[in-house]
Amino acid sequence: MRFFLGISLGVLVCLAMLEGLLRFLPVNSGMRMEATSIEKPFARCLPNQDYVESHGWAMGTARTGTTNSLGFNNSPDSSEKGGVLVIGDSYIESFMLDFPDTVQGRLEEKFPKKVQAIAASGNGLADTLDILKYFAPQIKPAVVVLFVEPFDLSQLLSKPSVGHSGFFVTNETDVSVTHDPYTESPNKKRLLKSALIRYLYYNLKFPDWASKALKSVRGNTPQVNKTDDLSTKKALVLNYYFSELRLLSAANGFRVVFLLDGDRKAIYSKNRERSWNTNDRQLFSKLALQQELDVVDMQPVFKRHWDEQRERMDFLPMDGHWNPVAHKLAADEIVKLLNNK
Repeated sequence: MRFFLGISLGVLVCLAMLEGLLRFLPVNSGMRMEATSIEKPFARCLPNQDYVESHGWAMGTARTGTTNSLGFNNSPDSSEKGGVLVIGDSYIESFMLDFPDTVQGRLEEKFPKKVQAIAASGNGLADTLDILKYFAPQIKPAVVVLFVEPFDLSQLLSKPSVGHSGFFVTNETDVSVTHDPYTESPNKKRLLKSALIRYLYYNLKFPDWASKALKSVRGNTPQVNKTDDLSTKKALVLNYYFSELRLLSAANGFRVVFLLDGDRKAIYSKNRERSWNTNDRQLFSKLALQQELDVVDMQPVFKRHWDEQRERMDFLPMDGHWNPVAHKLAADEIVKLLNNK
């Protein structure tokens, strides 16, 4: 009995020492989120929230920041009417970058006081519709830049995660948008006070690792190949999405510009690896152009830059988010498009 008590006490002492040590290091702070609802169906952090961002066991890309008064990161609180509104997910939110290094920061240099960003991790295409319905009448942008990455297409038909919206198909032809409201757990605020818990959860991503390990133990469930059916459904949802965008554009007087992420894995590996599912990028571009919506495709831009400079556009293999190089290239392409049309 004494032996087990001694071990337990030793473990507790080690955990306490780890907790104390980690409190002096830039452990990822995590973000507390506002509740979402049918009235405000979009993810956002608590306003004016200080945070520490770091990634991985070594706490790489460590930096500190504060969300704006609306609960969004790397964005002014407001902008002049007739400017540029950038909407996206964690790529635009960019907790690992300072504002001047982001797409919206670069655009702000070209269009002072006329750029605002609304972005949250996990946002998909359905979320952009809810965001525009709420914010476009208030902000009154002349241009809306919508960031699109592989997740947006691969998860297009999936059930939305908590705090986000998704597309719902009924009768094989009817499409609608549904929202899954988020309410903060009473325990989250308490748990976030522990540096050790934050390190395990946010830096080491222990839950993700445990989930993958469990799946490997259980074995993969055989998937039935229904590529044609999937493509048909995706096309149905995308056409609905583009139609809704055109209605919002006409009602609020803004121009839509899609910022389409390139397949950087394919570029680096000479097509041995891919981050985009087959045909997703082509399907999206084709349908968007059919609806006369502008698309800034970063694939040729990234490939040209890699071929000429051999300079990465992200933090891979640690993190696939864009680095300042990619953000600058994207902003330059957007400015080029806006100046030419």
